[in-house]
Amino acid sequence: MPYRQNFPIPAVIDPPKTCLQIEIPDHPDWKAVISGLLFELTYWFNWERTGDTSGAQCAAVWKQVYNSIDWSKMSCCCEEQAIIKRINPDTGLPEQSSDGGTTWTPVPGGLQSVIVQPVPPVTSGVAVNKCDAAANVAGQVDAWIDQVTNDFDTAVNLLEFGIAVLEAILVAVLTVLSAGTLTPLEAIVLPMLGAALGAAWAAGKAAFEAYWTTDIKHDILCAAYCNIGDDGSFTDAQFSAFWHEVNGELPPSPAKMLFMGFLSSVGAPGLNAMAASGLSSDSDCGTCPCAPCTGEWEVYDGSHGIILSVTDEYVEVQATDPGNGNYYAILHTPNADACCTVAMADFGGGDVAIHGWTDCGTAPTLGVPQHTGLGWGTCVNYVQAQDGAPFTVKFYFVSC
Repeated sequence: MPYRQNFPIPAVIDPPKTCLQIEIPDHPDWKAVISGLLFELTYWFNWERTGDTSGAQCAAVWKQVYNSIDWSKMSCCCEEQAIIKRINPDTGLPEQSSDGGTTWTPVPGGLQSVIVQPVPPVTSGVAVNKCDAAANVAGQVDAWIDQVTNDFDTAVNLLEFGIAVLEAILVAVLTVLSAGTLTPLEAIVLPMLGAALGAAWAAGKAAFEAYWTTDIKHDILCAAYCNIGDDGSFTDAQFSAFWHEVNGELPPSPAKMLFMGFLSSVGAPGLNAMAASGLSSDSDCGTCPCAPCTGEWEVYDGSHGIILSVTDEYVEVQATDPGNGNYYAILHTPNADACCTVAMADFGGGDVAIHGWTDCGTAPTLGVPQHTGLGWGTCVNYVQAQDGAPFTVKFYFVSC
């Protein structure tokens, strides 16, 4: 028999157990071979000779492991971590966590992964073409509203209504799926819409239909126009800004809840498909109040941040420590009536919080904002972010 070197003694002989799953050839003979090889680890003489009982200890540990193996399917011995899901409050996109909410990652295999994003027909950067792309989005939303309204008549229970709403989403983003593909997507998308589906179904068709006034539809058009790129498409950041603006502008309702779930399920890929539908031409967005609103902002008293850059979309600020051990990025306008809407903020570094803001028309006071917490979609003249560590922040502003 050829010489085989003994197994080396591990640095830690009996650490906590973990799981290791492998694929093997599907035949009893192979399972017997693998079982025999693993059993070799239960013999003390197969371990490295160290002059003490380390080999016997390793063999005993492995014997416990060997005896706990499920030889029917060789399944893992430990319980799988429960997966929880959420809509990220900053991006508006679905995420999941397998560690109880400590870390979050995008939900894999969702609707966004199967949406084909066509090259937008609006690419010249001319304002009216940008408006056409936004009008395409609004038109697809309008078609979604009509189809969901009809779903109240065709569905006989909540589950049927949920599946019909999902199909309306697929139509809105120009996605055609086979029945085989639709089933796993239902399992991903429908739970995201769960509470909204139940609330909308309970409120009924009349309430859903009555919610979608001309003003609300105009707000959606303007939110799309104010956040879409000049090429007629959305980046992830522009989608998040659009999501926050709509969430801030639209009044509460089960209909709104369902619409926000629609947006979260399709993300930037869905909006881009909607913008590229080509249904609109020579659209008019002249009544949308989203001219650039970034030129008048300045750092409060000159010591609570450094402005790094100003574009038509955002003001980027480096937080500074004014001498009290905390880092601040505080912006204000020249007077209480010079105001902009905070569409969103993009942070770099730190564990940053928007500490507060002050309503348009109210004179701000340094360090004493009128309101605390997040203020997306709010018309302000003062906005304050702070943390105990250095950070940068881009405040995205549009006209009130």
